[in-house]
Amino acid sequence: MALTIKKKVQNYTIDQGATFEKTIGAESSASVAVTISSGTVAGSIIKNFAYATKVVDFTTSLTGANCTFSLTATQTTALAEGKYYYSLTYTQSGGTIKERLAEGLITVEPSAEVT
Repeated sequence: MALTIKKKVQNYTIDQGATFEKTIGAESSASVAVTISSGTVAGSIIKNFAYATKVVDFTTSLTGANCTFSLTATQTTALAEGKYYYSLTYTQSGGTIKERLAEGLITVEPSAEVT
């Protein structure tokens, strides 16, 4: 039986060359925290929905109701300036039931680092 996770829509800005890390808490449709540590979360960034080829995959970890997803500085350096879409999908431990945990827009800002 699915947990009926309430999908969160969050938008983020990433600076090229910076480490990116965020944590999202899983909630039921009644806005109550739910433990999701018995499954897995996978997430990636795509440029647009017409060409849904992944640009980069997030590193993810689960602790209780929290999912942390991140990109290294090397990964963000490789992202071109612009707008992207991301999603995080939770798969229950049985492997057959999947639910969208979060999705949204990511804007990559050019690096302002002076070398």
